Amino acid sequence: MPLFKNRYQTESNRLKNWDYSSEAIYFVTLVAQNRECIFGVIDDDKIILNDNGKIIETELLKSITIRECWFFHNWVIMPNHIHLLVEIVSSSVETHNVETYDLETHCSASLQLESESHSESKPQKLSRKPNSISSFVAIFKSVTTKQINVMMNYDANIIWQSNYHDHIVRNYNSFDTIYHYIKNNPKNWNTDSINSNLE
Repeated sequence: MPLFKNRYQTESNRLKNWDYSSEAIYFVTLVAQNRECIFGVIDDDKIILNDNGKIIETELLKSITIRECWFFHNWVIMPNHIHLLVEIVSSSVETHNVETYDLETHCSASLQLESESHSESKPQKLSRKPNSISSFVAIFKSVTTKQINVMMNYDANIIWQSNYHDHIVRNYNSFDTIYHYIKNNPKNWNTDSINSNLE
């Protein structure tokens, strides 16, 4: 396991040599630190968000609104994680192939960041490509963590696991399976592998 700043770092599960700002459909999962149920509870197969969860929802809706080149096909906030089914498309693309299947959708979206320039004479710093999945995740985690810490009067409490899971959706069958998995996630909470209450 590699060391970063003299600490063990989790191996990345990113696909090597894949440009995560490129046009594709991505299934992304962010999990709360230690899988703690800090965003709400499931009641009658529906998520009931607490104040933390409402912050997550507000920031997610903002993300969906501002990203002109992203299309959020489906998403869900669960007690200790969130799932997103996101498509990155060209700004010149007006329609999405998967829309022809008449599925419910949630909006569209684009993230503009400046990447740091690197000099060969200086050690390279870790950086994220603008408009990429990793840029979105990093900003989303940072913004929600700060807001939850302020609201709960925490002192730099860690809200999210350091890494996240992603899967590149290759075909419609996979898209359909993931779409309905997200849609049915609340009613399947009692068998969810991320449900820490089952341990």
